[in-house]
Amino acid sequence: MMSLKSIETKHLINKGLSDDYVKNPFLYYMAQKNAYSLGSHITPIGAAFYIVPFVNAVTRSGTQQEKELIFDAMLNFKAFNIVPSTKRGCKGQTEKLVEQAVRTATNVKARQTREQDKAMELLEKRIETENMLDHAVLLFLLNQGEIASGLAGLVANKLMAKYQRPCCILTLTEKDGKTSFSGSARGYNKSGIESFKDICESFGDGVIEYAQGHANAFGLSLPLDSVDTFIEKSDKALAAMETEPLFYVDFEWKGTNIDKDKILDIGSAGQDLWGQDVDEPFVAVKKLNVSKSQVSVYRKKDNTIKISTPAGVDLMIFKATEAQCELFTSNEAVVITLVGRCNENVWMGKVTPQIFIEDYQVEEIKQYDF
Repeated sequence: MMSLKSIETKHLINKGLSDDYVKNPFLYYMAQKNAYSLGSHITPIGAAFYIVPFVNAVTRSGTQQEKELIFDAMLNFKAFNIVPSTKRGCKGQTEKLVEQAVRTATNVKARQTREQDKAMELLEKRIETENMLDHAVLLFLLNQGEIASGLAGLVANKLMAKYQRPCCILTLTEKDGKTSFSGSARGYNKSGIESFKDICESFGDGVIEYAQGHANAFGLSLPLDSVDTFIEKSDKALAAMETEPLFYVDFEWKGTNIDKDKILDIGSAGQDLWGQDVDEPFVAVKKLNVSKSQVSVYRKKDNTIKISTPAGVDLMIFKATEAQCELFTSNEAVVITLVGRCNENVWMGKVTPQIFIEDYQVEEIKQYDF
């Protein structure tokens, strides 16, 4: 979470992620397991997506035994011990402790993801049924056991990013004879909120019990009888906040004039640069005509949509919904404005510029494409 704007911090990260320095047994084996996704070397973004979440999952959702296993796998004098295999179908066989730890961390992460998806489904239904988007803050007041405490921050992060507004996931608790709602709060700085924590603290002691942590990621507690006041004050304090999806883009092109060279420049050179306070660039393409003939849908584990443009740039939508597949395949042409991230795709020696679509808006649906 340290800022990559600091040259010293950036140097330490570059050094620490170089092949000569990744010596920790668990991290090394985890990197090897995810070598395809990481590419030729570990980048800050690569570590953040394909190594760190597994440690985080064990910390938040693992049993004590699973936590100790991963800890032991980080120690040189224990990691390579030969232990009884716990792999399915391998009873009576042995394996290295670090290999068992990598598999265990992967299983814990998958378990956490399933629990997280259930929690997301539960809370998104509540957003709809309780008209929560009428307010500036997504404030969830839960009973004990509805969502595991270790998941509250993760789920709040996802909801905050999806709906682009602050999110608080609080659970009814009783301590020292006092009843309150306590849990995790997340602010969305791309909506112009520099510190959601400061905003909450400005409401006063009668409205909140505490707000402790970082500016936009902190623990929050509300007295039982102050919920309505908190909603009222947050609506007022955040009245000017952007409530529609908002993206800051570095380049903007018309659909007939996409600059594939810039996409390649960003996609090929950038992955070592992006991180905390150095955001990956977004690009926008306005009023792009997408003909039905340009669209391919790949259905394997998840739906992937590829749109091949006349400019030689492929537009990708991963984990597409059935509605999205239907939109682009059932109409002769669709005009969209999109925002996405740049990528350089290398396959069988061929280099193709790509844009991974983050969001899009339908401008027009055409029955005929001339």
